[in-house]
Amino acid sequence: MRKFGSQIFDILKGSFGPDRGIQKGDPSLDPAAILGSRCHWLNTVEFPFERRAFNSPDGLMHYIDVGEGKPIVFLHGSPTWSFLYRKLIPELSKSFRCIAVDHLGFGLSQKPRNVDYRPAAHTRRLEAFVNHLDLRDVTIVGHDFGGSIGMEWASRNPDRYRDMVLMNSWVWSLHDNLVIRRVTQVATSGLNQYWFRLLNPSPKFYLPVLFADNHNLPTWVRDQFQLAFNNQFETYGPEGFARAMMARDGWFESVAERFSSVHKPSLLLWGEDDRTYGEDALQRLQGLLPFTATVVIPGVGNFVPEECPETCIQHIRAFIS
Repeated sequence: MRKFGSQIFDILKGSFGPDRGIQKGDPSLDPAAILGSRCHWLNTVEFPFERRAFNSPDGLMHYIDVGEGKPIVFLHGSPTWSFLYRKLIPELSKSFRCIAVDHLGFGLSQKPRNVDYRPAAHTRRLEAFVNHLDLRDVTIVGHDFGGSIGMEWASRNPDRYRDMVLMNSWVWSLHDNLVIRRVTQVATSGLNQYWFRLLNPSPKFYLPVLFADNHNLPTWVRDQFQLAFNNQFETYGPEGFARAMMARDGWFESVAERFSSVHKPSLLLWGEDDRTYGEDALQRLQGLLPFTATVVIPGVGNFVPEECPETCIQHIRAFIS
């Protein structure tokens, strides 16, 4: 009986656990089909794009690729995914090639357990992805961690990089931010981590408090972010980002220093009611980034693409053009 129970557990783990998905070296498996089979919860009316897959060295990464022209690569943060940009892409893809990718461990990408989820590893996977598509003259649109990851990619690939649009991001350690420290402890420490994985509260816990007006976050939208983490085996990505926010390894500072030497234009679209990264976050970011234009948007919190998509479209199109 114990042997039978062990076999059942192995089967369930293989079906729903962190290693489910494509096996390296098996060319018979279609990455796009595998990703498509894992998103029965997806609202395809609101997210009608063809789903594609990139087989990174660490696992499958989901992305969409819409339109023609100069490429825009959209990078999300935590605990979101490319769904965040669904309102921007239909309009911007009329003039540009819009590519939105889910970091490994997020959204429709695979969520393997024994993988490096630090920002530097996400940058390396992004670099492999952009090289795979052979993108050049790239505009990065980044929110939250997507901003700092995009900045590191740009500083490592100045020959492929054109300009940057940042939405409520940061590029310094938040170890001394008391609010962030308390929040990240929920996801990363001891018994708290056990309950965090078991209850899977990440999007429904974090998202509402970061919106200036919760009417901009209806339940069905929140569910699209929540259901991307189907079970307790799929929270490794947000946990990795939470640890990185508190790290004192110098990664953020090195990114800021290297990016400041990349003399190409940037645009900051900043939700004025956001205090996530500190009261002086906007001023700090402006001081670190040369050649930066700023648009401060009143009545908007952290999730700028979700809260004011029309404003984003207007300013992104004008900035790139």
